Amino acid sequence: MQVVSDNIIKFQKPKPPEQSRQVPSWLKRLLVVLAIMAAFAAAYIYFALTGTPAQAAGFQRCGAVKRDCVVDGDTLYVGADKVRVADIDTPEVSQPQCAEEKALGDRATARFVELVNGGPFEMQTWEGRDEDQYGRKLRVLIRDGRSLGDVLVEEGLARTWSGRREPWC
Repeated sequence: MQVVSDNIIKFQKPKPPEQSRQVPSWLKRLLVVLAIMAAFAAAYIYFALTGTPAQAAGFQRCGAVKRDCVVDGDTLYVGADKVRVADIDTPEVSQPQCAEEKALGDRATARFVELVNGGPFEMQTWEGRDEDQYGRKLRVLIRDGRSLGDVLVEEGLARTWSGRREPWC
């Protein structure tokens, strides 16, 4: 209260009490849980859209849709990326030079489907090259420290890559 002059008293409007701006602890916990759920949802969506990790299994022979599928004994799609298994060469199935090549290529492809669906694997770059002349990613597929390509070679379904294609007939 303030005295102004001759019997006039000027009143000041009282200030409202300050409200507490502290966030309730239950709301803090709820926000943390929601943030964690959002992070998991974002990671799930990312991996679903990119196809990473490739090791999620579920590969089949490619059909009309070219996503997470096996083209032949040394080529597959991981997500939408076409990947060439860099350390091996398998017989052709799309344009074989003879019936024996086609038959062996079909066996190599079927076995490759089994191998990539056999559990998690890593994809490592090949001797510093990321892609071949066709735009395919060059990778070596590794499970438990062993190349899946080496498995195909040992089973007689592939050859170690020599730097050039060699005839199968």
